[in-house]
Amino acid sequence: MSDPVQPIDPKDEEIGEEDKLLAVLAYVPFLCLIPFVRPDRSVFVTRHVQIGLMLFVAEIFAVILRYLPVVWDVVIFVCVLLALVGIFHVVRGRTFTLPVISDWLRKQG
Repeated sequence: MSDPVQPIDPKDEEIGEEDKLLAVLAYVPFLCLIPFVRPDRSVFVTRHVQIGLMLFVAEIFAVILRYLPVVWDVVIFVCVLLALVGIFHVVRGRTFTLPVISDWLRKQG
C-alpha cells in the first residue's frame, strides 16, 4: 500500500505559487473546475485536481440525497475533512493520495 503523503517527484519542476493556488482551488467545491480546465497544469496540480473532483462529485451526491438517512451528512463531513487535509499537503508542497481512490484514478488516466 502506498504512503498517503508523498513528496513531489524530484524530476518534476519546482512547485510555484500559481501551482499551489490551483491545487488549493482543486479542493473547493465548484472552484475545482478552474484548475480542471487548464490544459497547462503540472503533475502536482493534476494529482490534487483528481482527488478534488472525486470529493466534489461525492459532495454533490450527498447534497442531492441529503434528505435520506444521516449517513449523507457524514459523507459531507468526511469530504470537507479530506479537502482540508489535501489543502494542508498543498501548502507543504506534497501530493496527497487516498488509498483506494488514488490508485483507481491512476489506472483510469
